[in-house]
Amino acid sequence: MSSSEDEKAANAEAEAVVLPPTSESPEPEPEPTSEAKSEVDGGDEKKEGAEDSAAAKAAKADHAAELTKRMQKLALERQKENRHDRLKVIQADESSHLSSARTFQELNLPPHLLDAVFSMGFDRPSAIQEEALPRILANPPRNLIGQAQSGSGKTAAFTLGMLYRIVVDTPATTQALCVTPTRELAVQIMQKSVVPMAANMKGLKVQLALAGEMIERGKTVDAHLIIGTPGKVVDWLKRRTIDSKTIKVFVLDEADNMVDEGGHRANSIIIKKQMPKTCQSLFFSATFPDEVVKFASKMVTNPDKILIESGPEFLVLDVIKQLWINTQEYEGGKLEFLKDIYSLLTIGQSIVFVGTKRDADLVHKTLEEEGYSCSVLHGKVENADRDSTMEAFRKGESNVLITTNVLARGVDVDNVCLVVNYDVPTDKDGNADCETYLHRIGRTGRFGRKGTAISLVDSQASIQVLSNIEAHFSRDGKEMILMAPPDPEALADMIEI
Repeated sequence: MSSSEDEKAANAEAEAVVLPPTSESPEPEPEPTSEAKSEVDGGDEKKEGAEDSAAAKAAKADHAAELTKRMQKLALERQKENRHDRLKVIQADESSHLSSARTFQELNLPPHLLDAVFSMGFDRPSAIQEEALPRILANPPRNLIGQAQSGSGKTAAFTLGMLYRIVVDTPATTQALCVTPTRELAVQIMQKSVVPMAANMKGLKVQLALAGEMIERGKTVDAHLIIGTPGKVVDWLKRRTIDSKTIKVFVLDEADNMVDEGGHRANSIIIKKQMPKTCQSLFFSATFPDEVVKFASKMVTNPDKILIESGPEFLVLDVIKQLWINTQEYEGGKLEFLKDIYSLLTIGQSIVFVGTKRDADLVHKTLEEEGYSCSVLHGKVENADRDSTMEAFRKGESNVLITTNVLARGVDVDNVCLVVNYDVPTDKDGNADCETYLHRIGRTGRFGRKGTAISLVDSQASIQVLSNIEAHFSRDGKEMILMAPPDPEALADMIEI
């Protein structure tokens, strides 16, 4: 954390999330007084409409949740169809007799975790879970480098691995650490994966290690599980706020970015060196370039590897329709084109990826002035605002989220049906950033739903970048990103939502 962040958070003390007992009933509400009763009776008619509305919203939410579970199940089954062609398992110990698990029951999970897994809608393991979980849960623990498509159940796999090793004790000893590139992803892992999967673990304490979270000097984190970003975790390790001696499981999510030279490699190495020699290491990502796998293999002792064997073309979800539009001749350029697209589309939610914070603010201002329900999120937005912006988008209170690459990785919002690459992704040298493109478009097409990703280009250089991205992912030179006319009406008909 920077010194300015320290000053802002000087009076804020971080508190671990404690999962409450699930078996206890809530305390009964006191009976209203006679005056209160009369007020209630008099307001019955007013309440009736509100209650009907609340009931309708609840029913709609339940239906959406059930639909998500069904779509998730179908998508994971679809991924399994060719899993033997797509997933390559490399065991560090070739004499090992570990095999894949076709059901969760085969894993001999404790009842509190097995029940939670089924409650989350996972009837059977996904392809990556079939191969990864027997290794993650093995005794003695095995280190793992795992790769699979977006939305394939990687987060659930490593979350299950962390919770499986944790013994809920008092006072809490830190037994698992998960490090991920962004605060949004850290919050998502806690809310969407850890909390529901640990629903039956009475007294489990979970702590976020993010900018703005403070622990009193001289004290250690009072939590069994810590989820955080690399800078904050390194800071807490240096201050001995985190007692690393008791950590049993160390997870790197989006591990390619975490160990890449242009990512968070330095901090990841510092964190890894603080882990006990007996600590299990689990590295997961959707993308794993060969050079990154080689470096990660040096960080981890004798890791098993589960990698996508057949090439980068299998990383792209085929439920995502990919289009590109040349806006060079469009009056007003790509900003005007984007505005015109939204004037014609009636969609659920969408994410617009922009290259710079300045342009993100410009796009946000333009769309907001046109009356669209939109929000902006990038590194210069205050942490509290980032959290509230993301929460509002998850709840559907905002339909369009304009962001930089801060949200390209891992963030999962079920109703996103359109991704717009306002700027095609490039690295610091201006070359095609294929991994970022894949992570961006993976924000749609979740759990087998249809989705569309459109890329706007306004120069010959950006056309070449997109061409290089297509060449990287396409199979046998097949056209993967289709050209659409610079006509918003025609494009609206082509978008699948």
